[in-house]
Amino acid sequence: MTRSFIPHPPSLWGHHFLSASVNHTEMDDLWSQIEALKPIVNAMLLPCNGADAKQITCLIHTLVSLGVYYHFEDKIVEFLNDAFENIEDMIIDCKEDDLYTVSVIFRVFRLYGHNITPDIFNKFKGDDGYFKKCLNDDIRGMLSLYEASHFGTTTEDILVEAMSFTQKHLELFVVSDKAKHHPHITKLIQAALYIPQNSNMEILVAREYIGFYELETDHNAMLLKLAKLNFRFLQLQYIHDLKTLTVWWKELDLVSKIPNYFRGRLVESYFWTTGVYYEPQHSAARILLAKALILFDVVDTTFDVYGTIDEVMGLVQSVERWDSDAGDALPDYLKIVFGTIFDLFKELEENVRPEGRSFPMQYAYEQLKIAMKGYLQEVEWSSTGHVPSYEEYIEVGISSTAAEMLLAITFIGMGEIAGDEIYEWLRSRPKLTHNLIAKSRLRDDISTFKEEMKRGDIANGINCYMKQYRVTEEEACVEFEKRINHMSKVMNEEFLKAASFIPLQILRPVMNYGRLGDVCYKYGDGYTFAGEKIKDYIISLYVDLITP
Repeated sequence: MTRSFIPHPPSLWGHHFLSASVNHTEMDDLWSQIEALKPIVNAMLLPCNGADAKQITCLIHTLVSLGVYYHFEDKIVEFLNDAFENIEDMIIDCKEDDLYTVSVIFRVFRLYGHNITPDIFNKFKGDDGYFKKCLNDDIRGMLSLYEASHFGTTTEDILVEAMSFTQKHLELFVVSDKAKHHPHITKLIQAALYIPQNSNMEILVAREYIGFYELETDHNAMLLKLAKLNFRFLQLQYIHDLKTLTVWWKELDLVSKIPNYFRGRLVESYFWTTGVYYEPQHSAARILLAKALILFDVVDTTFDVYGTIDEVMGLVQSVERWDSDAGDALPDYLKIVFGTIFDLFKELEENVRPEGRSFPMQYAYEQLKIAMKGYLQEVEWSSTGHVPSYEEYIEVGISSTAAEMLLAITFIGMGEIAGDEIYEWLRSRPKLTHNLIAKSRLRDDISTFKEEMKRGDIANGINCYMKQYRVTEEEACVEFEKRINHMSKVMNEEFLKAASFIPLQILRPVMNYGRLGDVCYKYGDGYTFAGEKIKDYIISLYVDLITP
């Protein structure tokens, strides 16, 4: 049987990291230097050492921006819990016109799950109800308020006003003559206007901020040293992880075993996992999650571009049966696809077996079946030329992201901190995860619309919306952007609610999933085509090593 499909562009990286060498002696030395500096920072986080609460909060903002906060998480959480009880005093202690510090305080407390009121920004408004014009000259304060405005919820109109006000003036600043005299702050503003920190990957924020902080005349040399040591250590860890993944992928050798219809985005998949959790203690979890992403890309493209309707129905039935010989009746190439999924889940089981828990795997398998049915439904729509209603599409489209299964795998890699109660929470389909998955779906739909239409996948989100509401592609995309913006606010809202009963170590990766769609799909399909921006990100993390 002859099949036609348009091959995906080849990976930009191939087996680049197979030959990479990591100097473990250097890693040990870097870690020793980091450990030597940590007590100094811990002391800086203690109010009894002379720093007031707002100074410590600004220090926490610096630690977060530099990507080193995870070394001091317990101290930070303890300080913020205590400080929040007297938050009004901290705000009063700020100078009347100190927009920068007030905005930083707001961001830090929101980031750690404290529902600080945005009313603290009212003092920066004039009698006419608008933000004061004199703020226009406070470019650092404006940038800080712009970043703070992205923590808004669905009911906080003042933050909508703040975003509009600051965005307008920041955009004017970067094209003004003033910008030429302040190149390093201008670069940071341009980065924020492209993707604000609360929508960006933590590790990319750190890479950008280290360069900015170094050019600040009042920077703390010890903190800069710590940030550079930490970042280089992380880069070496990432290269080691990528080498491990590349060896696994080479040994799996799907390229020679099945038709080459899949994308094979190993490095891009690992980049995705770095966005979920970048810290060194999650190395094994990143590798496990990257394997899942790579293999489910194969599954996704099997449904999308290669398998016949009968073949993929057989694959779904094999997953329903779920035993080692369930794929025996499948075509040869699908036997291999099924075998890789089955082996992946066996590896996941090995991860939870020492903990004596079965619930994580039960949940992951449930979500696997739901994702497979979602893939199948989309194929059935396309094969019959059926364009469903937008509401019908989005329900299936959320399933076919496989995001709930990937979240389960994310937590399996994290070990015992993700107890059964976390999987029960996921199973309840909380508004937080529902909105982040829907947001990712819509972001993906906007970026992949033209490619999907080219290959005949007419049951996609944009097309369904266009047909149902009789609007143009441009109008549909505008509406999707509005919905994405609203979903981001719902996520902020639900994060604040969930922070009272779900550990931050769990909530942070969940929120990071929501950010990945912005990084990879906001300006095109950065996963499939790995455009210049994603390529630059990958180079900045895994190729161009920072010098401590």
